[in-house]
Amino acid sequence: MADRIVLAAPLDETYGPVVRLIVSGITERADFGYEAMDDLQLAIERLLAEAGSDGRVSMTFDLAPGRIRTRVGPLREAGLADALQDADLIPGRLTLRQILDTVVDSFGVDDAIDGQIVVRLEKLVAVPP
Repeated sequence: MADRIVLAAPLDETYGPVVRLIVSGITERADFGYEAMDDLQLAIERLLAEAGSDGRVSMTFDLAPGRIRTRVGPLREAGLADALQDADLIPGRLTLRQILDTVVDSFGVDDAIDGQIVVRLEKLVAVPP
């Protein structure tokens, strides 16, 4: 059975260290190693940075052996969904999509209310036999 953890926080960047600390604790609870923890922290941190600094965000973490599924939102769409789908590579520029492609195993976008979106992230790790 999966555990669920729900966190609500202001989008204000001064709460970034608090969110990182909580994500660290969640990954520890799921027996993730340091690298997997850092990957998930980076994914959430970059996503929140792209989302702006106005309002509040909810993060839901579903933990099961070998995986953490995270939902982040609602976020104002204002280009965020496009940034997640943008496959154009610009030399010398690292896009949000490239970051997420590198640090999480899968991600997607769901519609929320009033033109806002919820971003789904999934991070997997090998489960010892």
